[in-house]
Amino acid sequence: NKSEGDIIRSIAMSNEELLRYRLSLNNQHNIEVLLGFNVERNQTYTLGGWGKGGASDDVYYYDPDLTVDVKDYQTLVGAADWRATRSYHSSFTEKSMVSYFGRLSYNWKQRYLMEFTIRRDGSSTFGEDNKWANFPSIGLGWAFSQEKFMRWAHWLDWGKLRASYGTSGQVFNDPYLAHGLMRVIKGPFQGKSGVTSGTAISPDLTWEKSEQYDIGLDLDMFNYRLKVKLDYYYKLTSSLIYRVPLPRTILLVNNRTENAMDVSNEGIELEVEADILREGPVLWRMKFNASRNWNRFEKSYTNKDTGGLIVGRPLYGIYVYATEGFYNSEDEVPVVYDLMGNKKYFGGISYESPISGLVGTYKIKDLNGDNMINGSDMYYAGTPQPKMHGGWVNEIIWKNFDLNLLFNYELGRKMINAREYTVALGQPKFVDIANLSYWEKPGDHAKLSRRGTSTEVLMDRNVENVHAISLKQITLGYNLPKNLAKKVKLNGARVFMTVENLFYLSNYSGANPEVIDVYKGIDYGAEYPLPRKMTVGLTLNF
Repeated sequence: NKSEGDIIRSIAMSNEELLRYRLSLNNQHNIEVLLGFNVERNQTYTLGGWGKGGASDDVYYYDPDLTVDVKDYQTLVGAADWRATRSYHSSFTEKSMVSYFGRLSYNWKQRYLMEFTIRRDGSSTFGEDNKWANFPSIGLGWAFSQEKFMRWAHWLDWGKLRASYGTSGQVFNDPYLAHGLMRVIKGPFQGKSGVTSGTAISPDLTWEKSEQYDIGLDLDMFNYRLKVKLDYYYKLTSSLIYRVPLPRTILLVNNRTENAMDVSNEGIELEVEADILREGPVLWRMKFNASRNWNRFEKSYTNKDTGGLIVGRPLYGIYVYATEGFYNSEDEVPVVYDLMGNKKYFGGISYESPISGLVGTYKIKDLNGDNMINGSDMYYAGTPQPKMHGGWVNEIIWKNFDLNLLFNYELGRKMINAREYTVALGQPKFVDIANLSYWEKPGDHAKLSRRGTSTEVLMDRNVENVHAISLKQITLGYNLPKNLAKKVKLNGARVFMTVENLFYLSNYSGANPEVIDVYKGIDYGAEYPLPRKMTVGLTLNF
């Protein structure tokens, strides 16, 4: 029996001081200055322990006088198994950050706009000479619709061009990542416990820094009936941390955390809002947005591909083998020669051995020509990130009734449906086997190889270009007329019903692609389906 317990206390302290000054000259020149200072400190205390040999697991206290420090838990074969009967532990972690910041804003008649911001942040999580960093940003705006030369565009109510550049930094969750840590040895060391190196010290570790460029256009048209926002952005995140291997020496640790990677994100975002019907008995307002993002791995600590990350490719790519149908007979299996001149079948099988096991399996192309099939023969087939995704919202009002519909969609997403394959020992197929198509005889255009053989999931024939749209939420409501509400002493009353995840439409051969992580391209069938939820409600205002 074992009794144990922990006491954890977390303390977060924050102090911020702001000084703001505003000045307007002749209602034309508008100036605002903001100065600030912020300090944060986070502390965590932990105290705990456990003891063995108590009378019951339900007794949450331990008397150390009743047991010895170490007891021999002999095994079935009688070998000694000495273990401690009690353990105590405590810890204390702390990190802090100090920030100085300022902002200068200026605009002339709300037509020409400028804003400059500067931050200087210092964090205890970084190396001794790398705690501080400066993060400037600047934003410019031009309300071109206010210019005289735009008077001809009577349909344009408001038009604005925006551009900005900014930098930022990321603080680590681990407060001692740069400083190196020791760890307790789990076994005896000359009869006593000991410590050894846990993580290598990284004195040069500094901020993960990002710089981002944005260009935007805002348009309000046709008496504000139609509003459009269009944005382009490019973000480069440099100095990303990565565990870099150390030389194989007598060092107790074999890697060290360093600022070693660069990643970029580039995208376009479009947002449209329209009052389709805003006069008459029926009101209809619509919002639509579309986004496209390009994610790329830009640089590694070796300036080469590393750890499955390919320079110039998305972080989350799908890599597959190229196939050429099935082996319909032994005569189709290529014959190769090894370095000793021995004749062999493709795949390293001896020429004297029967190869009937290959018949009915996929022909996988040897792309690098080394007469072997391995990861070097895989090629990039796309990314699970959609080419475009977004939402579509509709709000319709008729008399006292209102209807709201929210659609989500994604287009051009690469995915592999692995639910039909046995991908590892102990994993079932998440489909009805009776509906599966296996190779049985020469000339079959099956999807799976012959029964009893393993099937490779990562093949080009399995990659699907997925499109999907779903009705995420629909709400129907009714507002009680005000004259009736007043008769029952109410300011207002509304009854509504909401249904979530009502339906989806997709060309995907598997289940709803929404449940698959957008960064995952392979669907193994382990995710739970989205639940359909119905809610009925009543709102009363007194």
